Amino acid sequence: MDRLIGVDVGGTRTRVGAVYAGRILARRAFPTRGLAEVKAAIKEVLLEAGWKKPDAIGVGAPAPMDMRRGVILNAPNLPHWNGANVAEELQDAFDCPVFLGNDANCAAVGELVYGWRAQDFLYVTWSTGIGGGIVAGGQVVWGATGQAGEIGHITLRPDGPHCRCGKRGCLEAFAGGAGLSDRSLEHFGQRFSAEELVERAKKGETGALSLVDDACFFMGQALAIVAELLEPEMVIFGGGLTNSWDFLGPKVIAALHSMSRIRPRVELTKLGDDVGLLGAATLPFHFPKL
Repeated sequence: MDRLIGVDVGGTRTRVGAVYAGRILARRAFPTRGLAEVKAAIKEVLLEAGWKKPDAIGVGAPAPMDMRRGVILNAPNLPHWNGANVAEELQDAFDCPVFLGNDANCAAVGELVYGWRAQDFLYVTWSTGIGGGIVAGGQVVWGATGQAGEIGHITLRPDGPHCRCGKRGCLEAFAGGAGLSDRSLEHFGQRFSAEELVERAKKGETGALSLVDDACFFMGQALAIVAELLEPEMVIFGGGLTNSWDFLGPKVIAALHSMSRIRPRVELTKLGDDVGLLGAATLPFHFPKL
C-alpha cells in the first residue's frame, strides 16, 4: 500500500490529504461537517495527485467508535458524525480498505513514525476537545476496543462542570476549548471562545486568567496521573490551543511537576497541523487486532 489517503476529522476543521512515502502530495482543509464533504475532498486530492484510486484510507476522529466495524457510535462535538458508518461508506465510494481510529491515537502514530519518534510517550491534542494517545515500547496502546488514552475524560473533580460526554469534572470540561467556552458563559454571562479567553488572560483580565489558570492546573494534574502510571519519556502536545504554548506551557509544566515524581520531557509536535493527517494515513500499517 503506497497511495494512502489520510482524513483527520477535528472538532473545528477537517483535513484530507493524499500521502505517498510520508509526503503529502495534495491536501484540503475545511470546516468540519460530515461524510459528504470528506468524500468530495478525497475526490479532489485524488485528482490533484493523479491517482485513479487509493490503496487505503485512514480516518481519525475524536469520538467513541467501533473500530472493528468502522462506525462512530456517538460524537459529542461532531453531531453530523453520530452513527456514521465511515468504513462502509468510504469503501463503497472508493473501492479500497478503510480504517477508522481515534484521532489522538492516529496522531500518536504520526508522531511515532514521522515526528519525535520516541518509544515511550503520551501524545495530547489540546483543541476543541482533549484527546490522548499512548505509545509504549514503540507500539501504540489501543486498549481492548481501541479507546485507550482518553486523558480528556479522566474525572478530576466528581462535582465539577458537566462534560459533553455526559460525566462531570472531566479534564475536557475544565480545559478543552469547548469546555472553556462553556465556563466563560457561566462565569461572565457571555460566551467567549477559548482563544479569546487566553488572549484576555494574557492581558491580565482577572476572570479570564482564573479560568485559564484552572485549565492549566487541571491539565497538569491529568498529566501527573498518567506520568505516575506510565513513566513516559516525553509528553508531546498538538492542537489549536498550543498556538499559545509560550503562555500556557509553563503553567502546565509547573502543575505537572508539583504533582508528579516523574518528570517527562514536554514538547510540541514536530509535525504541526499535519500530525493527525499523517498518522491517519499511516493507520493501515498500525491497525490493532481487536
